[in-house]
Amino acid sequence: MLIYLKPKTRQKMLLVTAFFLVLLGARMGAVVQRGPDRGVTAKIAPLTQVNTSEPQIGVIVDVSDATPEEVRKCLSTLESLAVKATWFFSGTFVEAQSDVVKEILDKGHEFGLKGTDEKPMDRLEATDIKDRIMRSRKAFEKANIEPAPFLYPPQGRFSEKLLSVAFEEGYQGLKPGVDGKVMKGKEEDAGKRLADSMRPGDIFIIRVSRKGMVPEKRYLESLSKHLKDHGLSMVGMSTLVKGVK
Repeated sequence: MLIYLKPKTRQKMLLVTAFFLVLLGARMGAVVQRGPDRGVTAKIAPLTQVNTSEPQIGVIVDVSDATPEEVRKCLSTLESLAVKATWFFSGTFVEAQSDVVKEILDKGHEFGLKGTDEKPMDRLEATDIKDRIMRSRKAFEKANIEPAPFLYPPQGRFSEKLLSVAFEEGYQGLKPGVDGKVMKGKEEDAGKRLADSMRPGDIFIIRVSRKGMVPEKRYLESLSKHLKDHGLSMVGMSTLVKGVK
């Protein structure tokens, strides 16, 4: 999907934002084109990796239909490993469990936007997508929390329209390139194998549901240990992008 931006009113905004995405070193980002009428178009794609000068791995936590207890278990695990992350909750969870959300905030973590509930947004019309983004943002505002400018939609399902609308609202879609669900077998071997394959700027996803955390605590502990052996630390997305080259 291409967004058309009128020359004078929105050109500057797009160019500045596109420049920011270039700095991020995204594998995919905003591709800026100038039309014959000197208008500007941009094709938006999710951020999969950051070209950083720091030895850091970005961490996001996707919470889907999880109980407060499971969320707190994940938080406790991250705290024991001194890991900060960018969390993604539905607006419904934020409104219903604001105390849990504030506990996470008080520990130094941040939040991105997900949507109002767990229903995929990739087949919605632009007006409905915008409505869900705005309602999700308002849920955080009611809790006196300013979300970071990142979006991870339900089930990680994107469409060009979803990415474009989110971009217009000031949110960059994320598509983590490293998934914790690949960690299987002996935790020591799984942690070393995954850590050996990771590079600074990678984005790692942890999932939390009623069934628990993926990867399990033992795998996350092993991964953290082996990443440290490589001189890498796990941080939230806002921290990761501060180290762009």
